[in-house]
Amino acid sequence: MGGIIFNFILLVVFSVFLKMSFDIEDLREVDPLGAAGFPKIILILLVIFLLISLINTIKEYVKNKDENMSNISKKSIFMVVSLVILIGLFILVLDKIGFFFSILLLTPSILLALGERKRLVLILLTIFTPIVFTILFGVTLSIPLPRGIGIFMEISRLIY
Repeated sequence: MGGIIFNFILLVVFSVFLKMSFDIEDLREVDPLGAAGFPKIILILLVIFLLISLINTIKEYVKNKDENMSNISKKSIFMVVSLVILIGLFILVLDKIGFFFSILLLTPSILLALGERKRLVLILLTIFTPIVFTILFGVTLSIPLPRGIGIFMEISRLIY
């Protein structure tokens, strides 16, 4: 079922991009493809291949429907739902408290939702994940990360 949902979401996203590619203005009349030619070709191929993949995944799912239903447990459904909620909360608070503090809160939450119970692993990953990502993206690659507002902005300026 996950493969069907994944293929469907990708199909929707790439279809929206394909629709948007038809709105790209063609400034040069000399070029036969124009500015949107290459994106249109790639997106059309992606949509075709995703349709084929979606059809094959649905056929496989229908063929193995009894096996698929027995593998789904309440625990796995809880994990997926909690991960989606946690990522949604991460996105909501990212601009308010900044990247460093958001990922500092997200990491242990995700680890607990996935079933990690070892305190040493939880503590080490909670400490080192924000530091590694902040140094890698904010300092080394100079990618501007959300800093937050108020006191969070001031603290994040000290960090990166």
